[in-house]
Amino acid sequence: MQKYEKNRYFCENVVNLSNFASTMNVEELRAYCLGLHGAEENAPWSEPRYSMMVTYSIGGKWFCIADLDKKFINIKCEPERVVCMQEHYEGAFPAWHMNKRHWLSIRLESDVPDALICELLSGAYVLVLNALPKRVRGAILL
Repeated sequence: MQKYEKNRYFCENVVNLSNFASTMNVEELRAYCLGLHGAEENAPWSEPRYSMMVTYSIGGKWFCIADLDKKFINIKCEPERVVCMQEHYEGAFPAWHMNKRHWLSIRLESDVPDALICELLSGAYVLVLNALPKRVRGAILL
């Protein structure tokens, strides 16, 4: 499937899911992210104002950043998905402190359905995994 067709299909499904609201909380987010093979959780910042922020990574590269206090996440995405999500959901907005072309912020417990959040997290994981060097990727997939 070509990239355009794949993203058009994604946007059509975004519209179809728009009747469902998110009930995902930070504990469920954490469980989902850590359930992805080889994913790790880190709290890399020592400043008190960032004490409630964690990253989820694969091979040392982030695919999700979560603010556990404000209940929002930044997810790595394909640029077409970033635009599509922002057009359809109030809970999706330009990524906080990240490249707004490749990252999307989503407010948990918003109008973004849980199934869609999980799909985006899985997609982010795969994007980052595929960008890793073959030797690193091979070690993770063992």
